[in-house]
Amino acid sequence: MTSNRGEKNSKELARGVSWLFVWAVLVILGLDFCNWGKPPQLYLGLPGWLWFEVGLVLLTSLGFFLLTRFAWGDE
Repeated sequence: MTSNRGEKNSKELARGVSWLFVWAVLVILGLDFCNWGKPPQLYLGLPGWLWFEVGLVLLTSLGFFLLTRFAWGDE
């Protein structure tokens, strides 16, 4: 019985670490370090950084959807 509980805890820890990695990547992408020091370019009348942020918001929304769908406990 103890072995099963330890295995369950290690799986939960691995799942938590993987989600932490996903959120850390999204936070790092929010810095937009690729465009530092460059003049803004317009795409469809809006600056490129705005399109980047819209894509990042959509990625974050997808991440929250997947988190609540697959990793959120029923307790």
